[in-house]
Amino acid sequence: MLPRLTARAAVLILLSLAGCASGPGVAILTYETQPAGATLYEGGQAIGVAPQERRYSGDPQTGAVRTPEVTAVWPSGAKTTFWTNLHVGDDRVTTLQRPSNAPNLALDQDNAAKFTDQAKRDEARAKASLMTDQARNSARCKVQQQTGHVGVDDCQ
Repeated sequence: MLPRLTARAAVLILLSLAGCASGPGVAILTYETQPAGATLYEGGQAIGVAPQERRYSGDPQTGAVRTPEVTAVWPSGAKTTFWTNLHVGDDRVTTLQRPSNAPNLALDQDNAAKFTDQAKRDEARAKASLMTDQARNSARCKVQQQTGHVGVDDCQ
């Protein structure tokens, strides 16, 4: 009796986890811009500087998703608008390209450099933090921490 009950419980747990993973009828679209740093607008409302992840509900019958129009506006005033059709469960990335004929490209490239530089600094900071955490969790550091004799800076 017990093995049968355990098997049923395992099946129920797996089914409930599968339901959580898929989400309730949404598609995900991440908006990026090229050059980086454009402000995104959806329905006339600013949703932030790219990249931005948006979740859209699908039609309950068909699972179809038509995204609203999203407009990217760069500091120079250059604009582009985008929309697409998705399906429930999609998780996609799209890059909105600055129009090549828009004036003041240098302004937008200078702005993009700020975002690129910041992303590089954030990545370096995250990598350094990960390396510090790994060092602190090493066997050598654990022994030093337990004995109270921390002789190496990366173990503190």
